[in-house]
Amino acid sequence: MAGIRLKNRAHSFITRISFFAAFVLLAGCATVEQPTSISDRNLDIIGRYPQANDALKTQKLTRAVTATASPISQSSDVYIMIHPAYSVFFRDLNKNKYSDATYDLLKAQFNNEANMIADRAMAGKNVILVVPGDYPDDSLSPQSYVSYLNTVTAGAKSVYYVLSETSSSGTLPMEEMVNLYQFLQTVKAGKVMIGGGYIGRCQREFYNQLSTYLDSANMYFVPEISSISPDDVSEGEALTILSSLQRQDYTPVKLFIDKKTGGKANIMSIPQKRTL
Repeated sequence: MAGIRLKNRAHSFITRISFFAAFVLLAGCATVEQPTSISDRNLDIIGRYPQANDALKTQKLTRAVTATASPISQSSDVYIMIHPAYSVFFRDLNKNKYSDATYDLLKAQFNNEANMIADRAMAGKNVILVVPGDYPDDSLSPQSYVSYLNTVTAGAKSVYYVLSETSSSGTLPMEEMVNLYQFLQTVKAGKVMIGGGYIGRCQREFYNQLSTYLDSANMYFVPEISSISPDDVSEGEALTILSSLQRQDYTPVKLFIDKKTGGKANIMSIPQKRTL
């Protein structure tokens, strides 16, 4: 995964979106100027999240927050999303020139990630977002990225975030990792379900770091919410994987995880319950 640092950010997107229709533009929205630094394809998604000066409303995972946490009775599983929506908010699709098939795969993976975060947030499950470090500087549209995160989490009290060292690394600074580990111990985490992206890149870096603190037998990669880098597949492979995802067959993603982890990682599927 390569972090992208751009000086030209998007101008204001003047629109409103609701939590239950986060991917649909409402009628009557004002016309917005399309900045040249973001491709039309990225604007197709980024433009749905209005830029504002809002702060990230998700709780930062700190020692103080951990001290007030408690186990969730209905499920001890914890979901961790590595660099959510990275492919949309941190990649210049003009520069990368992806094929239609590759972009459609990217978009499908983005939707799967957003749906899972929203579903688990609404259900009150413990969710940890590993937000790219330096996202205010590295994101194509940092205010829209904050808007996206606030939309999919919808103020859920069971959702938290930590920052990775950089936008191009899934490794956490030591203090962030210690806070995460202590949180997992405090809530008596059962299975740690890992998603996000990219498989074999930032996702693997995070897994390797966490496994030095936590028994890897309790850690699982989830194919339904794990994203493949568009740089790691050909147009034909992207088309094949996309076709499988549309049938809700995640076998190609499981095989990709096996390939990138040497077949040593645990993999567990979860059902997709709702669609934004």
